[in-house]
Amino acid sequence: MATPVTMEAPLGARMRIDGREVDYFCGTSYFCLHGHPAVIEAACAATKAFGLGPGTLAFMQVYDDLQDSLRRWFGTEDVVLTISGYTGPMVLLQGMQDDFDLIFIDAATHYSSRDAIPTLGKPVHPFRHLDANSLADELARHVKAGQRPVVVSDGVFPSTGALAPLAEYRKAMAPYEGALLAVDDSHGVGVLGASGRGSIQEAGLDGTDGNHFAGTLSKAFGALGGIVPASAALAAKIEDKAMIMRGASPPPPAAAGAAVASLRLLETTPAMRANLKRNVKHMRAGLRDLGFAIPETPVPIVSVQGDVDLERIRAGLNERDIVVRVAGASSYSDAPDVPAMRLAVFSEHTPEQIDRLLSSIRELL
Repeated sequence: MATPVTMEAPLGARMRIDGREVDYFCGTSYFCLHGHPAVIEAACAATKAFGLGPGTLAFMQVYDDLQDSLRRWFGTEDVVLTISGYTGPMVLLQGMQDDFDLIFIDAATHYSSRDAIPTLGKPVHPFRHLDANSLADELARHVKAGQRPVVVSDGVFPSTGALAPLAEYRKAMAPYEGALLAVDDSHGVGVLGASGRGSIQEAGLDGTDGNHFAGTLSKAFGALGGIVPASAALAAKIEDKAMIMRGASPPPPAAAGAAVASLRLLETTPAMRANLKRNVKHMRAGLRDLGFAIPETPVPIVSVQGDVDLERIRAGLNERDIVVRVAGASSYSDAPDVPAMRLAVFSEHTPEQIDRLLSSIRELL
């Protein structure tokens, strides 16, 4: 079980935890925007202007501003905004429910999609984690003439940082007319792809028919809320079919204002994405030099496994004011069946911080 920590400052690569300044390699704030002064200021300004929430369906300009920013970022006609990233897959799948007949899901897909699927009333068939051949076998076994499948997967898996082989999934889906891909890309949006549109863009599927994703503002974008970039037609289906759109409040105005500021920072400061890419390469290469089996991907979640006492290493790092997390075996949706150290890489980590982490791990091995 992870040792609980108490944050005493806004989140950052270097921050105050449990009464001391530490290097922080946990969590999901890949650009440290949750603690960025401009983002905090924007959240405060939105709260002063609009209060803590609409309490009604009345229009507020801050939500319109956010949708404009998101449409520009994702290059879509519309972006559906919902209360949390966890609800995004449900909103997406319920909106598309008349467009597919049966569901195929990666066995390690996040709870958000697993919770959504029972609301659809469609047959469900799991396939082996990250295995396009298994998907092809399951499709061939279960799809009958005229049926339309939907394939459901995370884009980036949250514990291991594994990148789903979406292009390979699409090849397996090719024989089936109308086949849809629905991706929970909460850890991919903002980070992956040439312009930060996520795992589908990273896989070269951006802008092609039948590929859909939900994401969140609570990780790379430093705020709160679920997002579904969509065509106008899909947005209308979601409005009609996804009951949460009628029954749940939107994210608070503070979160919307914060997200607008975060998106502006990412658009006007390309060095943030460049620094993250550099730091991910640095971390992955350094861990490989230490003898760990680390794949070369652009994902800022790095899972360290091996025949070593990871909890002893975590404790030793903590004594050196470096905070990391060790997760128990099978402790999360995609967690491996052995303990693993999950390292989060931020754009704001300095090369010296990463080197200090790597050299400390080397000394503790």
